[in-house]
Amino acid sequence: MSAISNFLELEILDHVFNVGAYTAPSIYCALFSTTPTESAFGTEVSDANYARQRVVTWDTAVTGATENSSLIQWASAAASFGVCGIALMDGSTAACTTNMLWYGPLSASKAVGIGDVFEIAASALDVTLD
Repeated sequence: MSAISNFLELEILDHVFNVGAYTAPSIYCALFSTTPTESAFGTEVSDANYARQRVVTWDTAVTGATENSSLIQWASAAASFGVCGIALMDGSTAACTTNMLWYGPLSASKAVGIGDVFEIAASALDVTLD
């Protein structure tokens, strides 16, 4: 995932050029049924059991990339839905003031059925800067 949101681009520039400070937030992974883009937020999954998942452990960045160090797992689905994209957010819910940090499509869309558990294996979520 290499698409950085406009929000994060500005925060990085301000921080690097000493125009503003940026405090690293808690990072939450959100699932989308329509993938976010530079100009559109996308449609986040809506399910009674769905909640963004906090990603606490990341590998040390090497050659412009990092990845999740442990499994990211959601609760079993209460209804069927499709996932075609993900985003890393700085808030746990859409109801709070939340900013998208990184976003991108899955390599292949995934149909999630009732009772299915969506997960991202350790080292499967690559986040890049180049």
